[in-house]
Amino acid sequence: MIKNPTLLIVEDELITAASIEELLQEEDYSIIGIARDAATALRLCNQSAEPPAVVICDINIKGIIQGAALAGQLKELYDCEIIFLTAYSDAKTLQDAFTKEPVMYVVKPYTDVQLLVALQMAFHKIYTKEKNASLTRLELTEREKEIALLVAKGMSSKQVARKLLISIETVKTHRRRMLQKNNISSFPHLVYLMNKEF
Repeated sequence: MIKNPTLLIVEDELITAASIEELLQEEDYSIIGIARDAATALRLCNQSAEPPAVVICDINIKGIIQGAALAGQLKELYDCEIIFLTAYSDAKTLQDAFTKEPVMYVVKPYTDVQLLVALQMAFHKIYTKEKNASLTRLELTEREKEIALLVAKGMSSKQVARKLLISIETVKTHRRRMLQKNNISSFPHLVYLMNKEF
């Protein structure tokens, strides 16, 4: 089972990459790095103690090797799931991307909810593949269920806090407690188990 799932961001637009990184760090995802090209992506994966479970990959990146080809290499080398994030939606680009069997193809401009839902889909696929995924009954209070269900719908911790009229720190405390008391290492795994249970 994945202990603390890691992500790799492959995006050559620095503002977009920084925005994705900020969102994912706010949601307690572990990011092994940001790569602007294929060579950097492969180097980051080789140097990381834990290979990426999910790669968020732009299709049109700098360098000779484009995003779709890189995604195929990463999937073969690390058995990771791919989320394509791109401004391109023409038939040739889509066909090339679909041969890599991504979990999701998100067209820019995208919303935080779209990206978070794509990550939920990727982790659901990962945990479904695992044979040892624990199916024990989750121990959650009503408030914790409410928070977990909102996160499962793709809401960020900030959005959950605003909706429930509580502080973002309270949301993060609830998230940590849910993981601790259920002996689960990542929130995507909790959401996966919750979806199986409810």
